[in-house]
Amino acid sequence: MSKPFYEKEFPSTVAAAADALAEALKVLADRGWINPSRDFSPRLCLEEALVNAVVHGNANEPSRRVRVKFFEEGDTCKVCVYDEGKGFDVDNVKMADCSQFGGRGVCLIREFMEDVRFNAKDRCLEMIFNRKTFSEACA
Repeated sequence: MSKPFYEKEFPSTVAAAADALAEALKVLADRGWINPSRDFSPRLCLEEALVNAVVHGNANEPSRRVRVKFFEEGDTCKVCVYDEGKGFDVDNVKMADCSQFGGRGVCLIREFMEDVRFNAKDRCLEMIFNRKTFSEACA
């Protein structure tokens, strides 16, 4: 794998995830991966992945760490969100019932990204999208 163009590590708190989200979105915008004036979809995907890593992966334990890395190859960007949890099968996550609060994050990520998978070896959620997905298409 190529060298990441962005890396961030932070403690498992929602506040730290919010700070990491803002910084990560700025990096994606600065490199032309997203349109900053229309960033709802990439913001939602990244926010869900970071919050899930904090809450579900690391059980809100500030001593545990979350890492984010961005890789690019041509017109493809891969976002990797690592946590210290046991992992999950992204393909078996089902959409929550409409009356249920929460539980839609991974389903939404799968809807907006070109590819989503869980790398069990590295305990990493991988989200892959093309440059046109959130930059040119949203202009």
